[in-house]
Amino acid sequence: MSNLLDYLAWRGDLPLERDPFNSVDALLLSCLSYVDFADVAPGMGEGKITLEEASERFFTLHSPEELSQDKSFINFAPSMLKALADSDRFKDAYILNYVNDTDISREIQFSAIEVDTSDGATFISFRGTDDTIIGWKEDFNLSFMTVPAEDEAVAYLKKVTDGKNNIVRIGGHSKGGHLAVYSAALADDKLNSRIESIYNFDGPGFNRDATESENFRKIQGRIVKMIPESSIVGRLLFNATEPVIVRSNETGIMQHNPLSWQLEGKEFETRDFTDKISDLFDETMTKWLDEMSFEERKVFVDELFSVFEASGCENLSMLTKVGVKGTRAMIGRMKEIKNDSGEKVRTLMKMFFVNINVLKDSVVKERLEESPIKLGIAANISKKNGKQ
Repeated sequence: MSNLLDYLAWRGDLPLERDPFNSVDALLLSCLSYVDFADVAPGMGEGKITLEEASERFFTLHSPEELSQDKSFINFAPSMLKALADSDRFKDAYILNYVNDTDISREIQFSAIEVDTSDGATFISFRGTDDTIIGWKEDFNLSFMTVPAEDEAVAYLKKVTDGKNNIVRIGGHSKGGHLAVYSAALADDKLNSRIESIYNFDGPGFNRDATESENFRKIQGRIVKMIPESSIVGRLLFNATEPVIVRSNETGIMQHNPLSWQLEGKEFETRDFTDKISDLFDETMTKWLDEMSFEERKVFVDELFSVFEASGCENLSMLTKVGVKGTRAMIGRMKEIKNDSGEKVRTLMKMFFVNINVLKDSVVKERLEESPIKLGIAANISKKNGKQ
């Protein structure tokens, strides 16, 4: 089996003129927005440079020692930039209109870049969240509010495509995939007619009423949604299209890392079903969201992430290795939640513990059994196994 970097090593000598743009290319360019292009890529209206030139500039500014300090799941992005720049397929593609607007006081985290490919099309890449706890909370916030990045995405798409006539492809991973669909749905009729495809790679969906609107119906047939077997973020809220399920060589929540997605040649290796914990999470969250008001959703999300924060971990990579001390702190925080969200938080956290195999720790398992909430995870999983 192979991954995105293997794809570029084996097929990067094939220009788009010989082998047309595909969904693997779309994921590569979607992940390109994870690169910190500060002082590398031209800003809005400041010209353009090739990916080959961008790679040279980037690695002049950033040493291997510096890059090795990044412990997040998106630390593969610089390697992906270099692989793209070294390939005949993408080295002459132009990047332009880079924006990076992060302001904690305004609660905004938005970044995007345009890629002018060699086949007469442009690809708009919206940056997703990293694997920080704060980043994941932003994904969950979409269940009860319009985040500032959504408005920024609509404005960005309009500005960079205005006055042009080329084909437009839009994509992103994680929150970036959500922004790709959102911005396309709100495009005017002239721009809409130029949009060839919209790629949402394991990004959150939308509230049910949005997916039933005319704006979403007019783009539904052009949306490509892909999620890994153990998807959590990609199954949040409701989706305008049925997702393609991709095999990953990681387990649990770490399947969110796109570098773990497996390929067969130039196609993703697909699966017929998501796994049992992902299904249970989706069914549980869907039921709850239907029952909760937006204000109740806000309280629930705040309480849920207060448990993650109690662990002392900053990102998902750390959470998958959380020790007994951190887990006990999380369990203690769960027990402190006395409002209506408490039972829901404890239920989701049990799913999370199963997902990362923390239940193998006998101390953690014992503490969880002390919880007043008895979740029949094993029974639910057995039931699903019977169905499938």
